[in-house]
Amino acid sequence: MEKQDLKKIASEYMQIWNAEKAFLLDKYADEKIVVHYTHFEKSYVGITNYRSMLEMTYDFFPDLKITINNLIPNEAEQMVTVEWKYDGTHKNGNLFGVESSDKKISVSGITILKIKNGLVTKEKGIVDNLSLIMQLGALKR
Repeated sequence: MEKQDLKKIASEYMQIWNAEKAFLLDKYADEKIVVHYTHFEKSYVGITNYRSMLEMTYDFFPDLKITINNLIPNEAEQMVTVEWKYDGTHKNGNLFGVESSDKKISVSGITILKIKNGLVTKEKGIVDNLSLIMQLGALKR
């Protein structure tokens, strides 16, 4: 795929991080997708497992909204590096030892997507969870 095609797929795929958009996995993810972020205890394998994790995230942040800041395609490797941030309000559940408090958060991260035959086969990334923990009030400055 060419750079513009890779960027388009990556941009549209990353919308799964917007609240209630997990259905986009069916359109943009390989059914055997492997997803790993540094804060995950384990990798999520398959759309069904990943969808469950996304729905749990939406429960914590029902207004979650992702903003794509930069897309860097690698045509030779069929990969895209995505620089992003998400914003939301902690409305439900205990997260990092903090009960929901209606605190607004803004967190940045970087994700690398591997694309094959127009579908994301691998998603790997890092999230600035230290910032999230501090914004929630789990860690005092």
